[in-house]
This record gives sequence, C-alpha cells and structure tokens, in this order.
Amino acid sequence: MTHLNDPAEQSWLTALAASDEAALRHIFDRYYATLLGDVDRIIPDEDTAKDIVQEVFVELWRKRAALEIHTSLRAYLRRAAVNRALNFLKSKQRFLFSEQEDGLIADQDPIVEALFQSSSTPENMEAALHEAIRNLPEKCRIVFTLSKFEQMSHREIAAQLDISVKTIENQITKAMKMLRVYMMEYRNLSQIVILWLYWWGHP
Repeated sequence: MTHLNDPAEQSWLTALAASDEAALRHIFDRYYATLLGDVDRIIPDEDTAKDIVQEVFVELWRKRAALEIHTSLRAYLRRAAVNRALNFLKSKQRFLFSEQEDGLIADQDPIVEALFQSSSTPENMEAALHEAIRNLPEKCRIVFTLSKFEQMSHREIAAQLDISVKTIENQITKAMKMLRVYMMEYRNLSQIVILWLYWWGHP
C-alpha cells in the first residue's frame, strides 16, 4: 500500500495501479527532466542517461500494481534511476579502483588542470561548480555525487560499489581538493563560498 503526502502523486499512483496510461504520462512529464539530471551527474552521456531514465518509467509501469513507496514518488524514482546508473557502470566493468587512483593529488596535477579546459563558460558560481563536478574523473565524480547529492553514507556507497570505506573517503577528499582549486580561480567567488567548499568536504 502506498500513502504519499502529495495528493497529486497519490492520485497518479492510484490511477497507475488501475493501468491508467495517462497517469504514467503525468508522472513522466513531471519527473523526466529532473531524473535525467540525476543520472547525468553519474553518467554524463546524454543518450545513455535517456535510456536509463526511460527504463525507470518502463519498470514503474511494469510494477504498477504492486508498488510500495514510503517516502515520496520523487525519492523513489531518483533512487531507482541512480541504482540503474550504477548497475550500468558495473556491468561495463568500469568501476574498478587501483591504488594509484586512490591517492591524493598535487595542486598542479594534470587532472586539476583539465578542469580548466572546458569549452563552455559558466554564467555564475553555481553553474561553474556543476561544470567542475561534471569534469571530475569518472570514479571520483560518482563517489562525490552519491555522497553529496544522494546523501548516501560512506558505508552505503562502499556496499553499493563493493569498495572500501577508506577508498570512498580518499575519493571524496580528492574531489573536494580539485573543486577548491578550480573554484579559487573563479573570479566572482566570495570568501563565504570558499568556506562553504571547505566545510562541505569535512562532514
């Protein structure tokens, strides 16, 4: 049984359980773009992200009569999309860490320098930060995204990716160091934002 605080979501899910295709369309229209953004942070490939999000809605329809949602429809779909994105990466054997990757970086590391070579010019601080996150090395970006955007604990991420908690901690530390180096170069960055970036990296 599903009981949600949002009356619209509850209505859509009730209709969905009765095989009302219009309800699926309402849910798709409301959440497709945001789910695409969720997946894009993990897999910044438009075609792959679209495929994954579409699969989420196909699965929602397939399970329509037996859905158990205890948080919100948005949270349910977001977790489903993130899990599918991670399963995609693991199926491609793209999530293998080496000891070399696990280490920290120097300020002049080529990976840091690569962050400055984006072809686009962000219009504001938030856009610059998201551009920097998007250009992090793949494994570093994924761990950072799961921690800071999906609010997963280090133990949850380690279990999901079958890697150690220490590796998670090192990858997040590396991501924060790279982002701070990148954002320090952003001309409109205030001292408040610099402190925020420091605090964000020290939970």
